Amino acid sequence: MKNMFAISSRNLMLSLLVFGNILLISCEDKKKTGPPQKYNGPMMVTDNLAIMMSDSGKTTIKVTTAQQIKLQSEDEIYPKTVYVTFFDKNGVEYSSLRGDSGRYFKNEGLYRVMGNVFFFNRLQQQSLSTDLLNWSSTKKKIYTDLPFIIKTRFDEIHGVGMEADQDFTHYTMRKTKGVFAIDSLETSGEVEVDTTSN
Repeated sequence: MKNMFAISSRNLMLSLLVFGNILLISCEDKKKTGPPQKYNGPMMVTDNLAIMMSDSGKTTIKVTTAQQIKLQSEDEIYPKTVYVTFFDKNGVEYSSLRGDSGRYFKNEGLYRVMGNVFFFNRLQQQSLSTDLLNWSSTKKKIYTDLPFIIKTRFDEIHGVGMEADQDFTHYTMRKTKGVFAIDSLETSGEVEVDTTSN
């Protein structure tokens, strides 16, 4: 009798286990199927980034920032202060650029530095201040359409919109005003120079 009770309780347990599994499987929520969700967040986040660009094995540009966010489009966001240093062919720093934040547009080869932007050419002792500055690494140009101030050893120029070589040796300004030192004009009479026109 003990054997029969043992066998039947064993069968009962086995039957309850099988029945319980069938019940669980049949009661399981059907998962909704559909197209998979595309991830739209950043591909990568890097802290304390330093990017070195070179030409013929020599460093020409160094970009540093506390954080880089690389997007799916391969554009990059620099939410913290950005520093760009330009070097000459001998590896000597000649210009520097800083801004509160920045962005890189890969398809255009364009860096945009924003907020308290300051560009300084050590060789020429010239500085540029603005709120937004674009730097095209492919065209080797910097430009802005916003108000700016350029300071040299002798001049302080205010304007709206400008473009320059990335070494800041040649620049074109629009809508300017300020005090200009002109020492190379040879005149025999009175000459009026209009600095406010395009």
